[in-house]
Amino acid sequence: PDSPRWRQGDRCSVLPIRTHLLGSLDDPAEVLRHYAGAVLQPGDVLTIGETPLAVMQGRYNHPANLEPSSLARLLCRVFHPTSSLATACGLQTLIDTVGPARVLCAWLLGTGLKLVGSKGWFYRLAGEQARLIDDVTGTTPPYDQTIVLGPRDSQQVCRQLAAELGVAVAVVDVNDLGRVKVLASSPGCDEALLERALRPNPAGNANERTPLVLVRP
Repeated sequence: PDSPRWRQGDRCSVLPIRTHLLGSLDDPAEVLRHYAGAVLQPGDVLTIGETPLAVMQGRYNHPANLEPSSLARLLCRVFHPTSSLATACGLQTLIDTVGPARVLCAWLLGTGLKLVGSKGWFYRLAGEQARLIDDVTGTTPPYDQTIVLGPRDSQQVCRQLAAELGVAVAVVDVNDLGRVKVLASSPGCDEALLERALRPNPAGNANERTPLVLVRP
């Protein structure tokens, strides 16, 4: 690629794509087509961050709109301080999403299994949103003051976007610690390629406003 914005990755080229400040009035397909359509080629994989997709789906809320329950206030204390569930509002968001009974059962069973050396069961039992909720720790105003859930129907969204754009599409969650999680992808997407390409976190975790990353083998 001849654009100076392209970066050389591990056996691939990577292009972080800057957009306007996305919101609930934006349509994901229109955003991807507008900002990436002109540079797409067969074989490309276009990725979108899970939080920007969730924002376009309107899946965010301000803590002032939440009334944490006694359950949320109690259980939030058992989570690691860096967890998005370590605040009453963050945990209340999960309770509102999956129900108090599921959260309580997940905690009871997860705690019991942790005592016998099996970790991570709370998140498995509480459901995908338990891992995806982002508390007010973001860096892009005004969403840095909101709680953002994980996106809805990620797999279906990837299929639809891939069909419209003619390239593979994936929803990803990447951080500066080298962790790459592909939440959903269209059929035929090379997830091993994405893990190599996105490990340096080309989109960034600050206020870069580059929610789209194009990966070219």
